[in-house]
Amino acid sequence: MSTVSARVHQHPRMVFASANWCSTASDLPNPRRLGARDIGEIVVDHRSSWVRKLSIGSGDYFVKNYEYTTWKDRLGNWAKWTAPWRQSRAARECAALTWLRTHGFAAPEPLACFESRRLGFLQQATLITSAFDGAAADQILPTADTTTQRDLAAAIGAFVRALHERGFRDRNLDLRNLLIQQHNEQITIAKIDSPRFRIVQPGRREDSLATADWNRLLPQLAQFGIADQARNSAEL
Repeated sequence: MSTVSARVHQHPRMVFASANWCSTASDLPNPRRLGARDIGEIVVDHRSSWVRKLSIGSGDYFVKNYEYTTWKDRLGNWAKWTAPWRQSRAARECAALTWLRTHGFAAPEPLACFESRRLGFLQQATLITSAFDGAAADQILPTADTTTQRDLAAAIGAFVRALHERGFRDRNLDLRNLLIQQHNEQITIAKIDSPRFRIVQPGRREDSLATADWNRLLPQLAQFGIADQARNSAEL
């Protein structure tokens, strides 16, 4: 696998860099090395995608990679992420994080995004972000007491309402992608992994995409008996 990864990630091209990338890059491995599996702490490890956590002097960072090693992989995903005229999944996630932060929502800072392509088709994409000090909602809710579960549901409902009011339609609204910070009675929610997001005209209104967000999220909350709390909070 290391041989394949090295071949795929020979000449990564930067497609995004934040204002803080230059000051951060000197502390991190080079872009080609960031595309390897054998760095950092394993967070997620799938056949064609993986996430690693890097802890260095200036802080903690997450490196997310998507890899399409064969033409079968590239052609099989061309309609979504790999075609020459399409943004990679990593680039779309980067764009979503940028939009969220620009519009006042909590989110990890996207620092850089790199792509490697062959004949225009995506071979590998790498996204580097800062760490967000929070835990995923699907990890917190199962062990939380009833009061905390209801408070979190209300906060999640208000968060989704705010997203929709600003025109953000997530299309990937899962509890595992909601990071929760809890400080005393203050709850802060950050959204990650939104490659399929869409932006519509802002304003508090329902549409098919907003309804689809709720239809995806509410059954996950219903497992804990708190779907109504979330929906009621969104309707206040």
